[in-house]
Amino acid sequence: MRVLSENPASVDAEDALHRRSRSDTCRVRVHGSAQTFDVRRNDLLLLSALEQGIAYPHNCRVGTCGSCKTRLLDGRISPMVDFALSPLSNQELQDGYILACQAKVRSDLVVDVAFGDRARHLPRTLSARVIDWKRLPGEVVDLRLSLDEPLPFEAGQYCSLAVTGSFVRRSFSFYDAPPAVGSRGAREVGFLIKRLPGGQFSEWLFAENRGGTKIWLEGPFGQMGVAADERDGVCIAGGTGLAPILSIVADRLARTRHARFTIVFGARDAGSLFAMDRLQQLQAAAPKRVTVLPILSHEAIGSAWQGRRGLVTAALDATLGIDFAATAAFVCGSLPMVEAVEARLAMLGVPRERIHADKFLPTGF
Repeated sequence: MRVLSENPASVDAEDALHRRSRSDTCRVRVHGSAQTFDVRRNDLLLLSALEQGIAYPHNCRVGTCGSCKTRLLDGRISPMVDFALSPLSNQELQDGYILACQAKVRSDLVVDVAFGDRARHLPRTLSARVIDWKRLPGEVVDLRLSLDEPLPFEAGQYCSLAVTGSFVRRSFSFYDAPPAVGSRGAREVGFLIKRLPGGQFSEWLFAENRGGTKIWLEGPFGQMGVAADERDGVCIAGGTGLAPILSIVADRLARTRHARFTIVFGARDAGSLFAMDRLQQLQAAAPKRVTVLPILSHEAIGSAWQGRRGLVTAALDATLGIDFAATAAFVCGSLPMVEAVEARLAMLGVPRERIHADKFLPTGF
C-alpha cells in the first residue's frame, strides 16, 4: 500500500524546491562526444569546469590569452567582457566563439571545444610560510614558500597568493621545475615578483623582509607548458615572465635527450637583469642545449654593455640559427610585448598552434 503524506503543503513545497534546484542547474554538452557536466546558472563556464576536474583549455582566466575560446553551438551565456575587444577575431565572433573564462552560463549549452586528458592537478587552496625573501635587481623579489601540504603542478603553471587577513589576491608563475613524476608534489615553491607602484600586494611585499609570514596559495592554473617533448624551443621572456620560462626549460631538459632551447630575456637595462644565476645554472646543466641571450631596451648609450640592445622582437632573426618552422615557442611577459612577439614569430614561420603564450596583465591595485 502506498502511504501519502498527511501534509499536502509539504509535498508541494518539496516539489517546488526540486523544480527550482533543477532550473538553477544547467547541463553543458560537448559536441562530438558523450561528455556532459553541470554548471550552476550564472556561474562562469571555465571556473565551474575546472572545479570539477575537467581539463578545459585555459591559461590567464581573465580574458586576455584566448586559450579558452569555445564555439557556442546552442544555449545562452552572458559575457563578462565585450568579446569584440577580446583576442577573438572577427571571423571567430561571427562563427559563435566565446571565452569560457568570461562566460556566465544562462541555460543548457552545447559547446565545441577540444579537451585534453582529465586534469592532472585540480586547483586547491593551502597555506604556506615565507622561508626566503631576497631583493633582486630591477625591483624584483625572489619569494620562496614552504607549503603545509605537497602541491603537484606542471611547467609553466601559476597560482594566486594572498596574505592572511587580506582579500587581495595576485597571480604569479612558479619558477621551479615541476616535482618528480610519482611524487606527491613540491614542498617548496618560488616566485619572481616585480614591484608594481601602487600595487597592494607587491608594495606590501617590498616594504620589508617577509620571512615567516603566512601566505595562502590557490592553484595550480594554466596549461602553457604543453608541447611536443623532443621539439626545440625558443623562449622569450620579458621581465618576470622569466619565471615560467625557467620552469618550462628545466622541465624540458629533464624530459628530452636532444631538444635545444634558446632563451631571449628582455630587460630595461643592465642594472635590471635579475635571476641571471638561475639562467647560468640551466646553461651549466646542459651547455650544448641551452643558449641565453639577454637584450636591453633602454641601456644608456656608451655604457659598458656589449650585448644586444632593443626590444625582444629585435633579437628574433636569422642570427639565432633557429629553424623557426620546426620550433615550439614559449612567450611570457606583458600583454603588448607578448602580442608583438607572437606577430614576429608568425612572420618568421612558427605555426600559430606552436606558439604558447602567457600574457601578464596587472589586476587591480
